[in-house]
Amino acid sequence: MEMTVSPVSPAAVSPVHHESLLVAADQLNVFFPILQHGVTVPAIVGCSLKSLLCDQFYIPADYVTDRITTIFLDNRPVDDLEHTMIQHDSRVTLSAAMPGLVGATMRRGGFYAALRGGISHGLDDGTATNNSGTIRLKLFNLLLAELGPLVLERGILLTPQELSGLRREQPNLLTSVAEGDSVLLSVTFNN
Repeated sequence: MEMTVSPVSPAAVSPVHHESLLVAADQLNVFFPILQHGVTVPAIVGCSLKSLLCDQFYIPADYVTDRITTIFLDNRPVDDLEHTMIQHDSRVTLSAAMPGLVGATMRRGGFYAALRGGISHGLDDGTATNNSGTIRLKLFNLLLAELGPLVLERGILLTPQELSGLRREQPNLLTSVAEGDSVLLSVTFNN
């Protein structure tokens, strides 16, 4: 799967530091805990979830349809990506197929989706506003390895607390950033 990275507009965020790292591909798993916990990502908001994934993250539409089978927006399962709007500070969770009845029930457009009708994200009738903002993105299971590099290369905003946590795991990362600073971090993985 070949995906390109959408550039992040500096106007979209104003952290204290911009940092770029080149990391060995076998070190991707270092970032799995923060990707599962959720990372703040600069984005154009006021657009559809499909636009966010396909137009901003450049994830191929067939990958979104076939591989990302479970999507939550603000902790509610989503079925219709084209009519679900992303707002500033939205929480987006992406997962490949999950096992069992719960996985089948949460699967987008699945046979058991009707069982969760009361908790599913409703359709938005608003129009796109396309403003700069941020979203909180979480990745799970197979998507960690498949989409993690794309998200990290695009850039994530780390609070001082998140940066401290990452430093505890990898003390040699981001040594040039002072304690208490926020950072827009872009990570590129070499093969």
